[in-house]
Amino acid sequence: MLKGLNEQQIDAIKIPGNVLLTACPGSGKTRALTHKIAYELEKIVGSKKIIIAVTFTNRAADEIKKRISVFNIDDSNLWAGTIHAFCLEWIVRPYMCYSDELRNGFTISDEFNTESLINDFKKKHQVGYFTSVTTRYLPSGEPEEVAYRNLINEYHDYLKREKLIDFDQILHYAHQLLQDFPPIAETLKSLFHLVCIDEYQDTQQLQYAIFAKLMKARNGACKMFMVGDADQAIYGSLGGVAKSHNEIESEFDVKFENKELSGNYRSNQQIINYYRNFQTTNIDIEAIGKNANEKATITYNKTVHKDDVCEYIAQLIQTKIEAGIPESEICVLAPAWYMVIPMGRKLKTILPNVNFDALGLSPLLKNKENIWFKVARLFLVSPSPNTLILRKRWASELVNEMKDTDIPIFEDSEFKSKKILKLINSISSEKEDGLEFLEDCFTSLMSALNINVCENEYLLTHWDSFFSGAKERLEKPEFNMAKDIESFKRMFHHEAGVVVNTCHGIKGEEFDTVIAFGLLEGKLPNWNDRTPNAAEKLLYVICSRAKRELHLISERGWTTNGRRPYNPTAKLNVVEYDYD
Repeated sequence: MLKGLNEQQIDAIKIPGNVLLTACPGSGKTRALTHKIAYELEKIVGSKKIIIAVTFTNRAADEIKKRISVFNIDDSNLWAGTIHAFCLEWIVRPYMCYSDELRNGFTISDEFNTESLINDFKKKHQVGYFTSVTTRYLPSGEPEEVAYRNLINEYHDYLKREKLIDFDQILHYAHQLLQDFPPIAETLKSLFHLVCIDEYQDTQQLQYAIFAKLMKARNGACKMFMVGDADQAIYGSLGGVAKSHNEIESEFDVKFENKELSGNYRSNQQIINYYRNFQTTNIDIEAIGKNANEKATITYNKTVHKDDVCEYIAQLIQTKIEAGIPESEICVLAPAWYMVIPMGRKLKTILPNVNFDALGLSPLLKNKENIWFKVARLFLVSPSPNTLILRKRWASELVNEMKDTDIPIFEDSEFKSKKILKLINSISSEKEDGLEFLEDCFTSLMSALNINVCENEYLLTHWDSFFSGAKERLEKPEFNMAKDIESFKRMFHHEAGVVVNTCHGIKGEEFDTVIAFGLLEGKLPNWNDRTPNAAEKLLYVICSRAKRELHLISERGWTTNGRRPYNPTAKLNVVEYDYD
Protein backbone atom coordinates (compact mmCIF):
# COMPACT_ATOMS: atom_id res chain seq x y z
CA MET A 1 0.00 0.00 0.00
CA LEU A 2 2.81 2.43 0.84
CA LYS A 3 5.18 1.23 -1.88
CA GLY A 4 6.85 4.03 -3.84
CA LEU A 5 6.39 6.68 -1.15
CA ASN A 6 9.26 8.55 0.49
CA GLU A 7 9.97 8.52 4.22
CA GLN A 8 8.22 11.84 4.89
CA GLN A 9 5.03 10.64 3.16
CA ILE A 10 5.02 7.27 4.94
CA ASP A 11 5.66 8.91 8.30
CA ALA A 12 2.66 11.26 7.87
CA ILE A 13 0.34 8.49 6.61
CA LYS A 14 1.07 6.05 9.44
CA ILE A 15 0.30 8.50 12.26
CA PRO A 16 -2.92 7.25 13.91
CA GLY A 17 -3.97 10.63 15.29
CA ASN A 18 -4.71 14.04 13.78
CA VAL A 19 -2.18 15.32 11.23
CA LEU A 20 -1.42 18.77 9.84
CA LEU A 21 0.74 18.14 6.76
CA THR A 22 2.50 21.13 5.20
CA ALA A 23 3.43 20.19 1.65
CA CYS A 24 5.59 22.32 -0.66
CA PRO A 25 4.77 22.44 -4.40
CA GLY A 26 5.42 19.19 -6.25
CA SER A 27 5.99 17.23 -3.05
CA GLY A 28 3.38 14.56 -3.78
CA LYS A 29 0.64 16.09 -1.62
CA THR A 30 -2.21 14.46 -3.55
CA ARG A 31 -0.26 11.20 -3.63
CA ALA A 32 0.13 11.27 0.15
CA LEU A 33 -3.53 12.18 0.61
CA THR A 34 -4.83 9.36 -1.60
CA HIS A 35 -2.48 6.82 -0.01
CA LYS A 36 -3.69 7.93 3.43
CA ILE A 37 -7.29 7.40 2.32
CA ALA A 38 -6.48 3.97 0.85
CA TYR A 39 -4.50 3.05 4.00
CA GLU A 40 -7.46 3.91 6.22
CA LEU A 41 -10.05 2.33 3.90
CA GLU A 42 -8.37 -1.04 4.44
CA LYS A 43 -8.91 -0.62 8.18
CA ILE A 44 -12.68 -0.19 7.89
CA VAL A 45 -13.53 -2.96 5.43
CA GLY A 46 -16.91 -4.42 6.34
CA SER A 47 -17.88 -1.55 8.65
CA LYS A 48 -20.31 1.33 8.19
CA LYS A 49 -17.66 3.95 8.95
CA ILE A 50 -17.11 6.67 6.34
CA ILE A 51 -13.98 8.51 5.20
CA ILE A 52 -14.64 12.09 4.11
CA ALA A 53 -12.31 13.88 1.67
CA VAL A 54 -13.10 17.59 1.33
CA THR A 55 -11.43 19.14 -1.72
CA PHE A 56 -11.23 22.68 -3.08
CA THR A 57 -12.75 21.74 -6.47
CA ASN A 58 -14.92 19.01 -7.96
CA ARG A 59 -12.05 18.20 -10.31
CA ALA A 60 -9.79 17.48 -7.33
CA ALA A 61 -12.44 15.18 -5.86
CA ASP A 62 -12.68 13.31 -9.15
CA GLU A 63 -8.89 12.95 -9.21
CA ILE A 64 -8.88 11.40 -5.71
CA LYS A 65 -11.57 8.90 -6.69
CA LYS A 66 -9.67 8.08 -9.86
CA ARG A 67 -6.44 7.44 -7.97
CA ILE A 68 -8.16 5.35 -5.29
CA SER A 69 -9.61 3.08 -8.00
CA VAL A 70 -6.05 2.10 -8.98
CA PHE A 71 -5.56 0.46 -5.56
CA ASN A 72 -8.37 -1.99 -6.32
CA ILE A 73 -9.94 -1.18 -2.93
CA ASP A 74 -13.66 -1.01 -2.23
CA ASP A 75 -14.32 2.74 -2.09
CA SER A 76 -17.98 2.50 -1.06
CA ASN A 77 -16.95 3.89 2.36
CA LEU A 78 -15.37 6.99 0.76
CA TRP A 79 -17.10 10.30 0.13
CA ALA A 80 -15.18 13.01 -1.76
CA GLY A 81 -16.35 16.46 -2.77
CA THR A 82 -16.26 20.19 -2.05
CA ILE A 83 -17.14 21.76 1.29
CA HIS A 84 -20.47 22.95 -0.13
CA ALA A 85 -21.33 19.47 -1.39
CA PHE A 86 -20.36 18.02 2.01
CA CYS A 87 -22.57 20.44 3.92
CA LEU A 88 -25.50 19.86 1.58
CA GLU A 89 -25.31 16.06 1.56
CA TRP A 90 -24.39 15.38 5.19
CA ILE A 91 -25.92 18.26 7.14
CA VAL A 92 -28.33 20.63 5.38
CA ARG A 93 -30.56 18.23 3.43
CA PRO A 94 -30.70 15.41 6.04
CA TYR A 95 -31.50 17.81 8.91
CA MET A 96 -33.38 20.64 7.16
CA CYS A 97 -36.51 19.72 9.11
CA TYR A 98 -34.87 21.29 12.20
CA SER A 99 -34.49 24.69 10.50
CA ASP A 100 -37.39 27.15 10.36
CA GLU A 101 -35.92 28.66 7.18
CA LEU A 102 -35.40 25.35 5.35
CA ARG A 103 -38.05 22.89 6.51
CA ASN A 104 -40.47 23.84 3.74
CA GLY A 105 -37.90 23.17 1.04
CA PHE A 106 -35.34 25.23 -0.85
CA THR A 107 -33.57 25.53 -4.19
CA ILE A 108 -29.86 26.23 -4.65
CA SER A 109 -29.13 29.55 -6.31
CA ASP A 110 -26.24 28.65 -8.62
CA GLU A 111 -23.28 30.93 -9.31
CA PHE A 112 -24.86 32.56 -12.37
CA ASN A 113 -28.15 33.30 -10.62
CA THR A 114 -26.38 34.67 -7.54
CA GLU A 115 -24.15 36.96 -9.62
CA SER A 116 -27.16 38.22 -11.57
CA LEU A 117 -29.08 39.00 -8.39
CA ILE A 118 -26.15 40.78 -6.75
CA ASN A 119 -25.59 42.86 -9.90
CA ASP A 120 -29.28 43.81 -9.95
CA PHE A 121 -29.11 44.95 -6.33
CA LYS A 122 -25.87 46.84 -7.05
CA LYS A 123 -27.68 48.83 -9.71
CA LYS A 124 -30.59 49.51 -7.36
CA HIS A 125 -28.25 50.71 -4.59
CA GLN A 126 -26.00 52.58 -7.06
CA VAL A 127 -22.97 50.43 -6.27
CA GLY A 128 -20.30 50.10 -8.98
CA TYR A 129 -20.25 46.92 -11.05
CA PHE A 130 -16.65 46.07 -10.07
CA THR A 131 -17.16 46.91 -6.40
CA SER A 132 -16.63 43.85 -4.22
CA VAL A 133 -19.70 42.87 -2.16
CA THR A 134 -19.37 39.64 -0.18
CA THR A 135 -22.22 37.25 0.58
CA ARG A 136 -20.19 35.34 3.19
CA TYR A 137 -21.30 34.82 6.79
CA LEU A 138 -19.35 34.98 10.04
CA PRO A 139 -19.53 32.06 12.52
CA SER A 140 -21.69 34.36 14.68
CA GLY A 141 -24.40 34.08 12.02
CA GLU A 142 -24.05 37.70 10.92
CA PRO A 143 -23.28 38.62 7.29
CA GLU A 144 -19.61 39.50 6.79
CA GLU A 145 -20.43 42.51 4.58
CA VAL A 146 -20.28 45.83 6.43
CA ALA A 147 -20.16 48.66 3.90
CA TYR A 148 -23.14 47.43 1.86
CA ARG A 149 -25.17 45.74 4.58
CA ASN A 150 -28.49 47.17 3.32
CA LEU A 151 -27.83 45.67 -0.10
CA ILE A 152 -27.01 42.26 1.39
CA ASN A 153 -30.03 42.33 3.71
CA GLU A 154 -32.30 43.04 0.75
CA TYR A 155 -30.61 40.26 -1.25
CA HIS A 156 -31.14 37.79 1.62
CA ASP A 157 -34.78 38.85 1.97
CA TYR A 158 -35.29 38.12 -1.73
CA LEU A 159 -33.71 34.67 -1.40
CA LYS A 160 -35.95 33.89 1.58
CA ARG A 161 -39.11 34.90 -0.30
CA GLU A 162 -38.14 32.78 -3.30
CA LYS A 163 -37.05 29.82 -1.11
CA LEU A 164 -33.51 30.03 -2.51
CA ILE A 165 -30.17 29.61 -0.74
CA ASP A 166 -26.78 30.54 -2.19
CA PHE A 167 -23.43 28.80 -1.66
CA ASP A 168 -22.50 30.90 1.36
CA GLN A 169 -25.86 30.16 2.96
CA ILE A 170 -25.18 26.44 2.55
CA LEU A 171 -22.25 26.92 4.94
CA HIS A 172 -24.23 29.27 7.18
CA TYR A 173 -27.16 26.87 7.63
CA ALA A 174 -24.83 23.88 8.10
CA HIS A 175 -23.03 25.67 10.92
CA GLN A 176 -26.29 26.88 12.40
CA LEU A 177 -27.71 23.33 12.49
CA LEU A 178 -24.58 21.93 14.14
CA GLN A 179 -24.59 24.74 16.69
CA ASP A 180 -28.28 24.60 17.58
CA PHE A 181 -28.59 20.81 17.57
CA PRO A 182 -25.41 19.18 19.02
CA PRO A 183 -26.72 15.60 18.45
CA ILE A 184 -26.19 16.16 14.69
CA ALA A 185 -22.45 16.64 15.20
CA GLU A 186 -22.34 13.69 17.59
CA THR A 187 -24.04 11.45 15.03
CA LEU A 188 -21.69 12.48 12.25
CA LYS A 189 -18.56 12.16 14.39
CA SER A 190 -19.60 8.64 15.34
CA LEU A 191 -20.14 7.79 11.68
CA PHE A 192 -16.92 9.28 10.28
CA HIS A 193 -13.63 7.39 10.62
CA LEU A 194 -11.46 10.11 9.09
CA VAL A 195 -11.99 13.60 7.66
CA CYS A 196 -9.37 14.76 5.14
CA ILE A 197 -9.17 18.43 4.18
CA ASP A 198 -7.16 19.40 1.11
CA GLU A 199 -5.78 22.94 0.63
CA TYR A 200 -6.50 23.85 4.25
CA GLN A 201 -4.73 27.20 3.77
CA ASP A 202 -7.66 28.44 1.65
CA THR A 203 -10.34 27.34 4.12
CA GLN A 204 -12.74 30.08 5.25
CA GLN A 205 -13.31 30.82 8.93
CA LEU A 206 -16.89 29.52 8.78
CA GLN A 207 -15.63 26.29 7.21
CA TYR A 208 -13.12 25.83 10.04
CA ALA A 209 -15.98 26.43 12.49
CA ILE A 210 -18.12 23.71 10.86
CA PHE A 211 -15.42 21.06 11.25
CA ALA A 212 -14.61 22.32 14.74
CA LYS A 213 -18.22 21.57 15.74
CA LEU A 214 -17.75 18.00 14.49
CA MET A 215 -14.42 17.46 16.23
CA LYS A 216 -15.65 18.90 19.54
CA ALA A 217 -18.69 16.62 19.62
CA ARG A 218 -18.71 14.27 22.61
CA ASN A 219 -19.17 10.96 20.79
CA GLY A 220 -17.01 9.22 18.21
CA ALA A 221 -13.30 8.85 17.52
CA CYS A 222 -13.04 10.60 14.15
CA LYS A 223 -9.58 11.90 13.21
CA MET A 224 -8.48 14.63 10.80
CA PHE A 225 -5.81 14.73 8.11
CA MET A 226 -5.26 18.28 6.84
CA VAL A 227 -2.94 19.05 3.92
CA GLY A 228 -1.82 22.39 2.51
CA ASP A 229 0.86 25.05 2.16
CA ALA A 230 0.68 28.54 3.70
CA ASP A 231 2.83 29.88 0.84
CA GLN A 232 0.05 28.95 -1.60
CA ALA A 233 -2.72 30.74 0.32
CA ILE A 234 -4.02 32.86 -2.57
CA TYR A 235 -7.71 33.05 -1.64
CA GLY A 236 -7.35 35.51 1.23
CA SER A 237 -9.46 38.09 -0.60
CA LEU A 238 -12.23 35.46 -0.78
CA GLY A 239 -12.09 34.65 2.91
CA GLY A 240 -9.40 31.97 2.93
CA VAL A 241 -7.41 31.78 6.17
CA ALA A 242 -4.01 30.07 6.42
CA LYS A 243 -4.04 29.16 10.10
CA SER A 244 -0.93 28.11 11.96
CA HIS A 245 -0.46 24.80 13.76
CA ASN A 246 -1.26 26.40 17.12
CA GLU A 247 -4.30 28.21 15.75
CA ILE A 248 -5.70 24.98 14.27
CA GLU A 249 -5.20 23.10 17.54
CA SER A 250 -6.96 25.90 19.38
CA GLU A 251 -9.81 25.97 16.83
CA PHE A 252 -10.48 22.22 16.99
CA ASP A 253 -9.49 21.74 20.63
CA VAL A 254 -7.43 18.62 19.73
CA LYS A 255 -3.75 17.88 19.18
CA PHE A 256 -2.33 17.74 15.64
CA GLU A 257 0.97 16.15 14.65
CA ASN A 258 2.81 18.75 12.54
CA LYS A 259 4.54 17.14 9.52
CA GLU A 260 6.23 18.40 6.33
CA LEU A 261 6.80 17.28 2.76
CA SER A 262 9.82 19.20 1.49
CA GLY A 263 11.01 17.14 -1.48
CA ASN A 264 9.91 18.48 -4.88
CA TYR A 265 9.35 15.92 -7.66
CA ARG A 266 8.08 18.54 -10.14
CA SER A 267 10.56 21.35 -10.80
CA ASN A 268 14.29 21.41 -11.33
CA GLN A 269 16.38 23.09 -8.64
CA GLN A 270 16.89 26.23 -10.70
CA ILE A 271 13.14 26.86 -10.91
CA ILE A 272 12.79 26.16 -7.18
CA ASN A 273 15.61 28.54 -6.28
CA TYR A 274 13.92 31.23 -8.33
CA TYR A 275 10.44 30.96 -6.80
CA ARG A 276 11.90 30.81 -3.30
CA ASN A 277 12.35 34.57 -3.79
CA PHE A 278 8.61 34.73 -3.02
CA GLN A 279 8.50 32.18 -0.18
CA THR A 280 7.19 33.43 3.16
CA THR A 281 7.85 30.26 5.19
CA ASN A 282 11.20 28.65 5.96
CA ILE A 283 10.72 25.19 4.42
CA ASP A 284 13.91 24.16 2.62
CA ILE A 285 12.69 22.85 -0.75
CA GLU A 286 14.90 20.34 -2.56
CA ALA A 287 14.40 19.02 -6.10
CA ILE A 288 14.31 15.22 -5.96
CA GLY A 289 12.76 14.37 -9.32
CA LYS A 290 14.45 13.01 -12.43
CA ASN A 291 14.84 16.56 -13.76
CA ALA A 292 16.38 17.92 -10.53
CA ASN A 293 19.69 19.00 -12.07
CA GLU A 294 18.47 19.99 -15.53
CA LYS A 295 18.97 23.55 -16.74
CA ALA A 296 15.91 25.77 -16.57
CA THR A 297 14.85 28.55 -18.91
CA ILE A 298 13.57 31.63 -17.07
CA THR A 299 12.75 34.85 -18.93
CA TYR A 300 11.21 38.16 -17.88
CA ASN A 301 9.90 40.54 -20.55
CA LYS A 302 9.04 44.10 -19.49
CA THR A 303 9.25 45.71 -22.94
CA VAL A 304 6.56 44.02 -25.04
CA HIS A 305 3.43 46.17 -25.57
CA LYS A 306 0.02 44.87 -24.55
CA ASP A 307 -1.13 45.03 -28.18
CA ASP A 308 1.71 42.69 -29.17
CA VAL A 309 1.73 40.35 -26.17
CA CYS A 310 -0.60 37.80 -27.78
CA GLU A 311 1.69 37.39 -30.80
CA TYR A 312 4.68 37.13 -28.44
CA ILE A 313 2.99 34.37 -26.43
CA ALA A 314 1.84 32.60 -29.60
CA GLN A 315 5.45 32.48 -30.78
CA LEU A 316 6.55 30.99 -27.46
CA ILE A 317 3.85 28.32 -27.75
CA GLN A 318 4.73 27.52 -31.36
CA THR A 319 8.42 27.21 -30.49
CA LYS A 320 7.71 24.80 -27.62
CA ILE A 321 5.39 22.64 -29.73
CA GLU A 322 7.98 22.44 -32.52
CA ALA A 323 10.52 21.36 -29.88
CA GLY A 324 8.28 18.41 -29.03
CA ILE A 325 6.56 19.69 -25.88
CA PRO A 326 2.96 18.33 -25.74
CA GLU A 327 0.24 20.98 -25.92
CA SER A 328 -1.13 19.96 -22.52
CA GLU A 329 2.30 20.64 -20.96
CA ILE A 330 2.06 24.35 -21.83
CA CYS A 331 0.14 26.84 -19.70
CA VAL A 332 -0.69 30.50 -20.30
CA LEU A 333 -2.02 32.36 -17.29
CA ALA A 334 -2.91 35.82 -16.00
CA PRO A 335 -4.17 37.30 -12.72
CA ALA A 336 -7.80 37.79 -13.78
CA TRP A 337 -10.45 36.16 -15.98
CA TYR A 338 -11.10 39.38 -17.96
CA MET A 339 -7.50 39.16 -19.25
CA VAL A 340 -7.56 35.41 -19.84
CA ILE A 341 -10.75 35.10 -21.88
CA PRO A 342 -9.74 37.45 -24.75
CA MET A 343 -6.22 35.94 -24.70
CA GLY A 344 -7.64 32.44 -25.24
CA ARG A 345 -9.79 33.70 -28.10
CA LYS A 346 -6.89 35.51 -29.81
CA LEU A 347 -4.51 32.57 -29.42
CA LYS A 348 -7.04 30.27 -31.08
CA THR A 349 -7.20 32.71 -34.01
CA ILE A 350 -3.41 33.01 -34.38
CA LEU A 351 -2.77 29.27 -33.88
CA PRO A 352 -5.79 27.56 -35.50
CA ASN A 353 -4.07 24.15 -35.59
CA VAL A 354 -3.28 24.17 -31.86
CA ASN A 355 -5.75 22.78 -29.32
CA PHE A 356 -6.62 24.96 -26.32
CA ASP A 357 -8.19 24.22 -22.95
CA ALA A 358 -9.12 27.82 -22.25
CA LEU A 359 -11.12 29.48 -19.49
CA GLY A 360 -14.25 31.15 -20.77
CA LEU A 361 -14.61 29.03 -23.90
CA SER A 362 -17.55 27.25 -22.26
CA PRO A 363 -20.87 28.92 -21.47
CA LEU A 364 -21.78 26.31 -18.83
CA LEU A 365 -19.16 26.63 -16.11
CA LYS A 366 -20.99 29.26 -14.05
CA ASN A 367 -23.66 26.63 -13.38
CA LYS A 368 -21.50 23.85 -11.89
CA GLU A 369 -23.82 23.28 -8.90
CA ASN A 370 -26.95 23.44 -11.05
CA ILE A 371 -28.68 20.05 -11.36
CA TRP A 372 -28.93 20.48 -15.14
CA PHE A 373 -25.17 21.01 -15.37
CA LYS A 374 -24.82 17.63 -13.66
CA VAL A 375 -27.15 16.11 -16.26
CA ALA A 376 -25.38 17.94 -19.10
CA ARG A 377 -21.92 16.55 -18.32
CA LEU A 378 -23.31 13.00 -18.55
CA PHE A 379 -24.56 13.78 -22.06
CA LEU A 380 -21.41 15.68 -23.08
CA VAL A 381 -18.86 13.07 -21.95
CA SER A 382 -19.13 10.03 -24.19
CA PRO A 383 -19.11 6.51 -22.66
CA SER A 384 -15.70 4.84 -22.82
CA PRO A 385 -13.46 2.69 -20.61
CA ASN A 386 -11.52 5.85 -19.66
CA THR A 387 -14.62 7.75 -18.54
CA LEU A 388 -16.55 4.87 -16.94
CA ILE A 389 -15.54 5.51 -13.32
CA LEU A 390 -16.05 9.26 -13.62
CA ARG A 391 -19.49 8.94 -15.25
CA LYS A 392 -20.57 6.37 -12.64
CA ARG A 393 -19.65 8.88 -9.92
CA TRP A 394 -21.57 11.66 -11.69
CA ALA A 395 -24.62 9.42 -12.14
CA SER A 396 -24.55 8.51 -8.45
CA GLU A 397 -24.35 12.20 -7.48
CA LEU A 398 -27.30 12.99 -9.75
CA VAL A 399 -29.41 10.20 -8.27
CA ASN A 400 -28.58 11.33 -4.73
CA GLU A 401 -29.55 14.93 -5.50
CA MET A 402 -32.83 13.79 -7.03
CA LYS A 403 -33.52 11.69 -3.95
CA ASP A 404 -32.68 14.56 -1.59
CA THR A 405 -35.03 16.89 -3.45
CA ASP A 406 -37.89 14.36 -3.63
CA ILE A 407 -37.69 13.80 -7.37
CA PRO A 408 -38.87 10.21 -7.92
CA ILE A 409 -36.87 7.99 -10.29
CA PHE A 410 -36.98 4.22 -10.64
CA GLU A 411 -39.04 3.84 -7.46
CA ASP A 412 -38.72 0.48 -5.69
CA SER A 413 -35.69 -0.31 -7.79
CA GLU A 414 -32.03 -0.97 -6.93
CA PHE A 415 -28.96 0.21 -8.86
CA LYS A 416 -30.60 3.52 -9.77
CA SER A 417 -27.35 5.19 -10.83
CA LYS A 418 -26.57 2.33 -13.20
CA LYS A 419 -30.07 2.54 -14.68
CA ILE A 420 -29.99 6.29 -15.21
CA LEU A 421 -26.55 6.04 -16.82
CA LYS A 422 -27.83 3.36 -19.18
CA LEU A 423 -30.85 5.52 -20.01
CA ILE A 424 -28.70 8.58 -20.72
CA ASN A 425 -26.41 6.50 -22.95
CA SER A 426 -29.46 5.50 -25.03
CA ILE A 427 -30.56 9.11 -25.67
CA SER A 428 -29.18 11.19 -28.54
CA SER A 429 -30.09 14.24 -30.59
CA GLU A 430 -29.45 15.42 -34.14
CA LYS A 431 -29.26 19.06 -33.07
CA GLU A 432 -25.92 20.72 -33.87
CA ASP A 433 -26.43 23.78 -31.67
CA GLY A 434 -25.09 23.00 -28.19
CA LEU A 435 -27.99 24.39 -26.14
CA GLU A 436 -30.60 22.94 -28.50
CA PHE A 437 -28.84 19.55 -28.23
CA LEU A 438 -28.96 19.66 -24.44
CA GLU A 439 -32.57 20.85 -24.32
CA ASP A 440 -33.55 18.01 -26.67
CA CYS A 441 -31.69 15.42 -24.54
CA PHE A 442 -33.02 16.80 -21.24
CA THR A 443 -36.59 16.66 -22.57
CA SER A 444 -36.14 13.06 -23.72
CA LEU A 445 -34.67 12.06 -20.36
CA MET A 446 -37.49 13.66 -18.37
CA SER A 447 -40.07 12.04 -20.65
CA ALA A 448 -38.48 8.62 -20.11
CA LEU A 449 -38.55 9.20 -16.34
CA ASN A 450 -42.17 10.45 -16.45
CA ILE A 451 -41.17 13.77 -14.86
CA ASN A 452 -42.85 17.05 -15.81
CA VAL A 453 -40.28 19.80 -15.30
CA CYS A 454 -42.93 22.52 -15.27
CA GLU A 455 -44.60 20.90 -12.27
CA ASN A 456 -41.40 20.67 -10.21
CA GLU A 457 -40.27 24.00 -8.74
CA TYR A 458 -36.70 22.80 -8.10
CA LEU A 459 -36.15 21.49 -11.64
CA LEU A 460 -37.86 24.48 -13.24
CA THR A 461 -35.85 27.08 -11.29
CA HIS A 462 -32.59 25.35 -12.19
CA TRP A 463 -33.72 24.90 -15.82
CA ASP A 464 -34.37 28.63 -16.22
CA SER A 465 -31.04 29.54 -14.58
CA PHE A 466 -29.06 26.98 -16.60
CA PHE A 467 -30.35 28.02 -20.02
CA SER A 468 -30.67 31.76 -19.39
CA GLY A 469 -27.13 31.86 -17.98
CA ALA A 470 -25.66 29.92 -20.89
CA LYS A 471 -27.52 32.03 -23.46
CA GLU A 472 -26.39 35.27 -21.85
CA ARG A 473 -22.74 34.23 -21.97
CA LEU A 474 -23.03 32.98 -25.56
CA GLU A 475 -24.37 36.36 -26.62
CA LYS A 476 -21.47 38.35 -25.15
CA PRO A 477 -19.24 39.33 -28.10
CA GLU A 478 -16.13 39.65 -25.93
CA PHE A 479 -16.36 35.94 -25.04
CA ASN A 480 -16.84 34.81 -28.67
CA MET A 481 -17.86 31.33 -27.54
CA ALA A 482 -18.51 28.53 -30.00
CA LYS A 483 -22.14 27.38 -29.98
CA ASP A 484 -21.87 23.98 -31.68
CA ILE A 485 -22.28 20.78 -29.72
CA GLU A 486 -18.74 19.54 -30.42
CA SER A 487 -17.34 22.68 -28.75
CA PHE A 488 -19.60 22.03 -25.78
CA LYS A 489 -18.21 18.50 -25.51
CA ARG A 490 -14.63 19.74 -25.63
CA MET A 491 -15.11 21.68 -22.40
CA PHE A 492 -14.75 18.38 -20.53
CA HIS A 493 -11.71 17.19 -22.50
CA HIS A 494 -9.08 17.99 -19.88
CA GLU A 495 -5.45 17.69 -20.98
CA ALA A 496 -6.59 18.23 -24.57
CA GLY A 497 -4.60 21.36 -25.32
CA VAL A 498 -2.66 24.40 -24.17
CA VAL A 499 -4.18 25.56 -20.88
CA VAL A 500 -5.23 29.23 -20.71
CA ASN A 501 -6.45 30.12 -17.24
CA THR A 502 -6.06 32.38 -14.22
CA CYS A 503 -3.34 31.90 -11.62
CA HIS A 504 -6.11 30.85 -9.22
CA GLY A 505 -7.52 28.36 -11.70
CA ILE A 506 -4.28 26.42 -12.19
CA LYS A 507 -3.43 25.89 -8.54
CA GLY A 508 -2.56 22.23 -8.05
CA GLU A 509 -1.60 21.79 -11.72
CA GLU A 510 1.87 21.37 -13.23
CA PHE A 511 3.33 22.05 -16.69
CA ASP A 512 6.63 21.83 -18.52
CA THR A 513 6.30 25.46 -19.62
CA VAL A 514 4.46 28.27 -17.84
CA ILE A 515 3.84 31.62 -19.55
CA ALA A 516 2.44 34.32 -17.25
CA PHE A 517 1.36 37.78 -18.42
CA GLY A 518 -0.33 40.76 -16.77
CA LEU A 519 2.18 40.76 -13.91
CA LEU A 520 1.43 44.36 -13.04
CA GLU A 521 0.94 46.21 -9.76
CA GLY A 522 -2.82 46.60 -9.36
CA LYS A 523 -3.54 43.45 -11.35
CA LEU A 524 -1.20 41.15 -9.41
CA PRO A 525 -2.21 41.64 -6.74
CA ASN A 526 -5.49 43.38 -7.44
CA TRP A 527 -5.83 46.89 -5.98
CA ASN A 528 -8.58 45.57 -3.68
CA ASP A 529 -6.56 42.64 -2.31
CA ARG A 530 -5.39 43.72 1.14
CA THR A 531 -4.26 40.30 2.39
CA PRO A 532 -0.66 40.14 3.70
CA ASN A 533 1.99 39.03 1.19
CA ALA A 534 -0.62 38.70 -1.58
CA ALA A 535 1.87 39.42 -4.38
CA GLU A 536 4.46 36.95 -3.05
CA LYS A 537 1.93 34.14 -2.73
CA LEU A 538 0.49 34.66 -6.20
CA LEU A 539 3.97 34.74 -7.75
CA TYR A 540 4.95 31.68 -5.71
CA VAL A 541 1.97 29.71 -7.06
CA ILE A 542 2.57 30.87 -10.65
CA CYS A 543 6.28 30.05 -10.72
CA SER A 544 5.97 26.75 -8.87
CA ARG A 545 3.68 25.31 -11.58
CA ALA A 546 6.68 25.08 -13.97
CA LYS A 547 8.81 21.97 -14.31
CA ARG A 548 11.46 23.35 -16.68
CA GLU A 549 10.56 26.67 -18.33
CA LEU A 550 9.13 29.90 -16.93
CA HIS A 551 8.31 32.97 -19.02
CA LEU A 552 7.18 36.05 -17.07
CA ILE A 553 5.66 39.12 -18.75
CA SER A 554 4.87 42.61 -17.41
CA GLU A 555 3.63 44.15 -20.65
CA ARG A 556 3.59 47.90 -21.32
CA GLY A 557 0.60 49.98 -22.37
CA TRP A 558 -1.99 49.33 -19.67
CA THR A 559 -3.37 52.46 -17.99
CA THR A 560 -5.77 53.06 -15.12
CA ASN A 561 -9.04 54.95 -15.49
CA GLY A 562 -7.07 58.00 -14.46
CA ARG A 563 -4.59 57.46 -17.37
CA ARG A 564 -1.76 56.41 -15.08
CA PRO A 565 0.39 53.61 -16.52
CA TYR A 566 0.51 50.23 -14.80
CA ASN A 567 3.97 49.27 -13.58
CA PRO A 568 5.47 45.79 -13.15
CA THR A 569 4.49 44.02 -9.92
CA ALA A 570 6.90 45.49 -7.38
CA LYS A 571 7.77 42.19 -5.65
CA LEU A 572 8.78 40.74 -9.03
CA ASN A 573 10.52 43.82 -10.35
CA VAL A 574 13.02 43.95 -7.48
CA VAL A 575 14.19 40.33 -7.86
CA GLU A 576 17.82 40.21 -8.95
CA TYR A 577 18.26 37.39 -11.45
CA ASP A 578 20.27 36.74 -14.61
CA TYR A 579 17.31 35.99 -16.91
CA ASP A 580 17.73 34.02 -20.15
